[in-house]
Amino acid sequence: MIYSLTIAPCIDYNLNLEDKELRVGGVNRPKAEGFSLGGKGITVSRMLNNLRVKNIPIVAVGGNIGNDIKKIVDKEYDRPIYLKTEANSRMNVMITGPHQDTRFDPSAPKVKDSEIERLFIYLKKHLKPKDIVILSGSLGQEDKHLYARIMEECCNPVDAYVFLDTVDEALTYALPYRPFMIKPNDEELGDLLGKKLTSDEEIIAGGEEFKKKGPRSVMVTLGRRGAYYFSEEGHVYHCSNATGTQISAVGAGDSSIAGFIKGLSEGKSIEETLQYSMAAGGATAFSPHLGSYKLWKSLLPQIKVTKIK
Repeated sequence: MIYSLTIAPCIDYNLNLEDKELRVGGVNRPKAEGFSLGGKGITVSRMLNNLRVKNIPIVAVGGNIGNDIKKIVDKEYDRPIYLKTEANSRMNVMITGPHQDTRFDPSAPKVKDSEIERLFIYLKKHLKPKDIVILSGSLGQEDKHLYARIMEECCNPVDAYVFLDTVDEALTYALPYRPFMIKPNDEELGDLLGKKLTSDEEIIAGGEEFKKKGPRSVMVTLGRRGAYYFSEEGHVYHCSNATGTQISAVGAGDSSIAGFIKGLSEGKSIEETLQYSMAAGGATAFSPHLGSYKLWKSLLPQIKVTKIK
């Protein structure tokens, strides 16, 4: 089974400035584009649904906004798992446009201690060898060792695959427990290594260096230039991007993780799995919301995967 954990979900309120510039300290008149569900783990889960891959989301919720989150999730899943938080779930405000991407992102409420304990009991009881666990997004007010503890106590003892997509201490503490894959972009990889990576040669060397810090594999995304994948066996692959008109990059990275997981769960070759990943990211980038199965499938022939090492 595939599980995703979202400790800090949110409702995003989307405001589009269109061609106007943001006026700090003045009146802005954006186009209101409504509310949507945010949170990296649940976004991966929802894209997996679009790709026809069964999964179980585990989502922390509380208060009225938490109820709104549950209404969205309940429409798409038969058996989601909810963890209760100590306060109301958060709402983010996103101001976007061709020249603008400004976000107001408050801290998520803390999950009740008893609910964290219930999470560990559940995972220890249900996780099986080769199950997939997606630990994605910020930890809000939780102990920054939480992802590391989940890997150490629940995932590693049964050899479950962990896809880790987080930052700062939550990432640093979890790396020694050897997540199956992490997915920084080239700038984030440079930050993690404490150096600026400007050329492809530097990025490749950086990916190989970072892989020595714990992750079994690393995917480094390069925007329009595609991605490099550093496999567990020591090989390096370059993946091209799909071509199309980008509507929004929101959720594209999470969708690429979903595409990779689809390939892995279906036993595809690494080349096919990387095609699945890049096509899924493109499908979402070319859509107003998450990419559809039909669009994803149509993009697959565009993706070229080259083994360069």
